Amino acid sequence: MLREIERQLDEAARLEAAGRLEEATAMLRRVAATGNALGLAALGKHLLIHRPECGREAMAATVSATQAGNGEAAHLLAVFIAAGIGFPQNWQTALDGLQHSAELGWQPAQRELALLAGAEYRSGDDWKRLRGQVDIAAWIAAPAARQLRAAPRIFAADGFASHAVCEWLINLARPRLKAATTYDPGTGVKQQEAGRTNSDCHLILPHGDLILLLVRARLANLTRMPLSHLEVSTILHYAPEQEFMPHYDFLDDTWPGYTQQIASDGQRIFTFLIYLNEDLEGGETDFPRIGLRHKGHAGDALFFWNVQPNGAVDRETLHAGLPPTTGEKWLFSQWVRSRPA
Repeated sequence: MLREIERQLDEAARLEAAGRLEEATAMLRRVAATGNALGLAALGKHLLIHRPECGREAMAATVSATQAGNGEAAHLLAVFIAAGIGFPQNWQTALDGLQHSAELGWQPAQRELALLAGAEYRSGDDWKRLRGQVDIAAWIAAPAARQLRAAPRIFAADGFASHAVCEWLINLARPRLKAATTYDPGTGVKQQEAGRTNSDCHLILPHGDLILLLVRARLANLTRMPLSHLEVSTILHYAPEQEFMPHYDFLDDTWPGYTQQIASDGQRIFTFLIYLNEDLEGGETDFPRIGLRHKGHAGDALFFWNVQPNGAVDRETLHAGLPPTTGEKWLFSQWVRSRPA
């Protein structure tokens, strides 16, 4: 029976990879209907990634998989709780869920719990003890920031994230990198363009974890931005000579494609960047209209308003992601909307 279930899960994964999502969904639903923990966990994750409109079904499958002893599902459930999705947001309950996932043997949860506790990862550690060492208040406390420019409004915060967190975020994104896209200003449809040659990874819920959510909470505390207004976080990767030529992060309402977005989702008013590595040459963030180039050390943050205090777009925020001449460039990128994202 178990071999047959594993065969069906492998087949569903093949169908998913081939873009045959309806068939993959149907197969996973059949496996989950047997009550198998692996099938329930796979269905929940699949629906969250490919069928977000089936959120309630995904949640139910994840809860059932956790009850059946699946460590990956227990971890995802902890992420739901930390994000306040389907449950009241509660860091302590989320940590309980992370501990439960670690105790079920889910190694990513074990490594995550060790990092949160400030400990070296050891297989078979006392996960309850490590959970008790996690200081949520310290994780989300806002560091000091300094203003680089008054107009446009640009700020920096040194040491926003630890080197361990930077490495964690890079590893979270590395296997999921895809060619980065932009929005067509006429239609609002995503497209690849010659002016942007880097890759990126959008850390949607099933690809995230408590560390990512704590980074977002710390960011919100520093900038005094509502968490609800944060878009999906993105990790940017630039190989040597890859770049993002001068562009704006705000949505230009003189274009019809952007007008639709602003009406439905709000203006993109704020940008927050974390430099995740420093073993490279070049790769600065360049603001050509104001003569500012900035490059932080690993863990340093740069953030700026894309609009003026009166809400009008700020065209002085024109900026570019310059290419590294040697080494790779990794950035955490967070856009913030004028209304809940």
